[in-house]
Amino acid sequence: MPSGGPRGRRAQGDVIGIVLLLAITVIGAGTVVAFGGDAIDGIRESATTGAAEQSMTQFDSKASLVAHGESDTQRVRLAGAADGERVVDADAGWMNLTVRNATTGAVEEELGNVTLGAVVYRDGDASVAYQGGGVWRQSADGSSMVSPPEFHYRGTTLTLPLVRVAGDRRLDEEVVVRRANASTAVYPDASAGYANPLDDGKVVITVGSTYYEAWGRFFEQRTSGDVVVDHGNETATVELIVPFDTDFDNAVASTAPGGIDANPGPPPNPYNVGVFQPSADDLIESRVDECVNDAGACNESAPPGTLVGAESYFVNGSYAGDLTVDTAGGNVSLVVAEDFEPDSVTVSGGGVLTVYVRGDVAVDGGDTVNNGGDAQDVRVVVHSDGSVNFNGKYRFIGFLYAPGSDVDLNGGGGKNHKNVEGGIVGETIDINGKPNKFEYDPTVASIDLDVTASTAPRITFLHVSVTEVRVEED
Repeated sequence: MPSGGPRGRRAQGDVIGIVLLLAITVIGAGTVVAFGGDAIDGIRESATTGAAEQSMTQFDSKASLVAHGESDTQRVRLAGAADGERVVDADAGWMNLTVRNATTGAVEEELGNVTLGAVVYRDGDASVAYQGGGVWRQSADGSSMVSPPEFHYRGTTLTLPLVRVAGDRRLDEEVVVRRANASTAVYPDASAGYANPLDDGKVVITVGSTYYEAWGRFFEQRTSGDVVVDHGNETATVELIVPFDTDFDNAVASTAPGGIDANPGPPPNPYNVGVFQPSADDLIESRVDECVNDAGACNESAPPGTLVGAESYFVNGSYAGDLTVDTAGGNVSLVVAEDFEPDSVTVSGGGVLTVYVRGDVAVDGGDTVNNGGDAQDVRVVVHSDGSVNFNGKYRFIGFLYAPGSDVDLNGGGGKNHKNVEGGIVGETIDINGKPNKFEYDPTVASIDLDVTASTAPRITFLHVSVTEVRVEED
């Protein structure tokens, strides 16, 4: 039969099919080698890095025993790939602690700038490190925390038993950890005049590190505070506010030197000028913002009103008219976005009413605030943008806190009429009229008025120490 017949064509087709099958097989094998090799490398790297994380976490535990005096030495095996790099980088990372002025932000005291150092395992683009008492991982996707650092924030107490790392630059898999020196106290430190509790200001903690993003996330989780992450400088910063605690032990006190002008004089006793009292502006702004943006945070109120405890109320404007408050169920707060100009304020129930005012405060002739009540049960807190004016036969029984405001007290009312019972703090205080009678109520001295912003994490007690450990080949 001719070669071009059906049998010949079948023979040609078989050959072509075999050739195509061989080509597909070769291409498939090459693809498996190319991509499968990368996958295998990725699996290997993931497995060895995972083993390195586990061993570095164990290193963390044993280094802590040495640093805190529970053991003289500890031996650890730093697992991972045989060709992975293991080093001590004594200059890696730092932590800075400063105390700043709560209002201006100016540095008042630099408590310490501590170089942390690190024990680092590297394999390709991945690294795992012990630093600052924690274990961190770095990859192409960024940094993450494997175990938390030595940073203990509970309530208003921060404890930082920092561990600094030094030792051999290059390490084998087997290492030994030794304590290099006794712990050094950073805060409190009697020789430097550092003592607890903290008085005022804010403690600012900044970490510079390859793992700064993970440090920042840790700060956010642990403190619930506002954290600033600076990618350009590879730093993470957290601020902790010191609640300001003071005794209000004057009938009138001005924050401005020579800020009391009494006509006729002298000012009512006891009085003081040039006292330090922090602004309540941040607190008031945060309360207004909370009431505006969080539907469940405050009850809407409109004058005239009756408020009952324990609740927060909000007036998105000005308040004028009568105000009745029942605190039997708990303390009551009233946030006023603009001016507070009550005709009368009546408080009963044995609790406390606190009024936060973003604008002006006015108590005019015949108006009364807490008439017949206790001075410590009413606090009026005023923003620096607002002013305070008491006029005529007014009566105010309570505590007025307006350290950034001008306070004008133009009183009268007869021989036995007391215009003010309690205490007043203003930036400047002008007292005019006769009689314009004041009676200091010592119960206001026990008022615990925290005027720091409500969203800021707080700190009262600070404990910081530094211990160096040396890491060497075993």
